[in-house]
Amino acid sequence: MQALALDVHGLLKDLDPARARLESAGERLAAIVAAIEELPATAHQLWRDFAELARAHAPATAEQWEAFRLAAQPIYEAIAKQLSDLDIHVPSLRPTNYVRNVFHVFGAVLAIGLIETVLPLSWLLPVAGAVAMFGWTWEATRRLFPSLNTVTMKLFAWVAHPHEAHRINSSTWYATALVCLAATGRIELCVMAIAVLGVADPAAAIVGRRFGKTKLVNGRSLEGSLTFFVVGTLAALTAGLLHLPLWTALAAALGASALGAITELYSRKVDDNFSIPLASASGAWLMLLAAGALG
Repeated sequence: MQALALDVHGLLKDLDPARARLESAGERLAAIVAAIEELPATAHQLWRDFAELARAHAPATAEQWEAFRLAAQPIYEAIAKQLSDLDIHVPSLRPTNYVRNVFHVFGAVLAIGLIETVLPLSWLLPVAGAVAMFGWTWEATRRLFPSLNTVTMKLFAWVAHPHEAHRINSSTWYATALVCLAATGRIELCVMAIAVLGVADPAAAIVGRRFGKTKLVNGRSLEGSLTFFVVGTLAALTAGLLHLPLWTALAAALGASALGAITELYSRKVDDNFSIPLASASGAWLMLLAAGALG
């Protein structure tokens, strides 16, 4: 079933509007449906749901393929969750969502603005802790009450990835990362790490999906990773200049972006909204340490 799930993942990924590879989509979908029909009767109902959806849509035009993709994504993620429970790993979908990209950048700008102009240093940790506590409480509550989970996914459908119906929300991981950053007591590390995640991550996603041809690991591309590094360096430098001299800020920005880009490549089991800020802060800290700029 893992191979069949990977076929479904590959098809839905190629149907993404940023890629839109429709040439052989009909044949691929027909082969998937045929394979599902050969599954034993004990196979999970989700597979039959996918086959029924394919038959109902019978996509031919680009608009029909897009409607099919949107309807099929939640079914695939439910299949992925069911396989994960059996210790069978298949990747989650991360479809193009420009609204989510803008939200990512807005969240970073808002967080940096609050840190720089509103919240005293002594308030960073308690405020971040309160936000993270709310996030984890909500996560636990929507697991206990599936109807709440359904409502949550509908309310945030404009920014949520389909797999977040079955996993910890990225915003909760981000809030948890903010707690760790606040615990350092270093504003420059906080703002630089937030800048890298908020700007470089969505930029890399957009470029990687649209232009990524040189494959690296975990579905990432060389083009996306290079975009992450360049954009991340500029974003971290801009944030770092609020507290550091130019060359010190540049060194810290290079460290933050490089370690963030490497972490983004290998983040699979750990949400990158948690791992990237911590890695970026660590990269900046190492460069500041090497430069003797940690007073």
